Amino acid sequence: MQDSIGKFVEISIACGGAGVPAADVVSKEIAFEDHAWTVHCYPRGAPGEAGAGAGGHLSIHLVNHTNARNAKVLFQAIVLCRAAGDGVAPAGDNYHASSVFEYPAEGSRRFPWLRVATARDLRKRCAVGGYATVVCGLAVLRHNPIPAPPSTFAADVAGLLEARKKFGDPDASFAVGGKTFDVVRKVVAARSPVLGAELEGGATVVVEEEKEEGEEVSSTAGAAAMPVIRPGHEFKASTFCALLLYVYCDRLPRGTEVGCPVTMDLVRDLLAAADWYALDRLKLLCARKLWDDLSVATVSKTLWYADRYRCPELKSLCIDFLAVGDNFKNALRRGGLRLADEELAADGPRDLDELRRRSSCSSSSGSVSNKRKAQD
Repeated sequence: MQDSIGKFVEISIACGGAGVPAADVVSKEIAFEDHAWTVHCYPRGAPGEAGAGAGGHLSIHLVNHTNARNAKVLFQAIVLCRAAGDGVAPAGDNYHASSVFEYPAEGSRRFPWLRVATARDLRKRCAVGGYATVVCGLAVLRHNPIPAPPSTFAADVAGLLEARKKFGDPDASFAVGGKTFDVVRKVVAARSPVLGAELEGGATVVVEEEKEEGEEVSSTAGAAAMPVIRPGHEFKASTFCALLLYVYCDRLPRGTEVGCPVTMDLVRDLLAAADWYALDRLKLLCARKLWDDLSVATVSKTLWYADRYRCPELKSLCIDFLAVGDNFKNALRRGGLRLADEELAADGPRDLDELRRRSSCSSSSGSVSNKRKAQD
């Protein structure tokens, strides 16, 4: 699946004239989500470029600071020309620099566009009060090989859109990790048959006197007593809160809205909870997030979770990743690799044979593993 994110920035460059000395370089960061780039504008040419100096020309360099995978970058810089009158100069009069490239090109962090405009043209055609304006746009087209099925939220809740207003008042609670979460039975049952079964008596019912000492209760003070259900499988409070967020809002958590930052450990625990509660779409959303974070440092734990909690899409991609270059040996050096039912060692069975087979043909196959660089 492919989606896109991006950002525009505006850069004002002192290019000489009107009593304003020309700058050597003007830089600005373009950052969004986990992507970080810097645009460097050299109004008299970058150091070491032919023709750089007093006469010079505008060069624009884009520098990458992150290690994204399976993504394509679209970059465009537009140097705005000064309008003849009070209006806006025609788009065709502006100076452009643009490109589309894989992110990042192997061994490359800096992408230069040389001689976008001469220093003289900057002063004569673009500068207003000694400053020229450059508008830069960066878009990242991301490919994630783990598919996310279409949302079933609207069908599951049958048109009910908001928790308390349109779902009605809570009529049950879950006690998890020292906290109590109020829920509406018909909503959680519609989203997860397993949650519905627990509400109907498949889990322990906790009466008020049996609540653990210090257990936080999210119910409104003075509300009528409701049955409090302790699930058959224990999760952290933050994990269960993230699960309910998906049940009600159909998305993964953001920021600290579940009481803690969204770490990859939380996402792994949420994948386990999604497996327990038969929320297959949530499981794949978690798998996509873990794939984006996959590295030699994280592959061991992610592979174990993918195997233990029945996510074959993520497990296969982890094995693909280990089959590239020295990833398998480097992962073993970091403490070994484990599956739910066996440990992968130098003489490990089953999946090690599969790794060897994939590694031997990775140079000629067109699988996703060829798109992943070996990582140290």
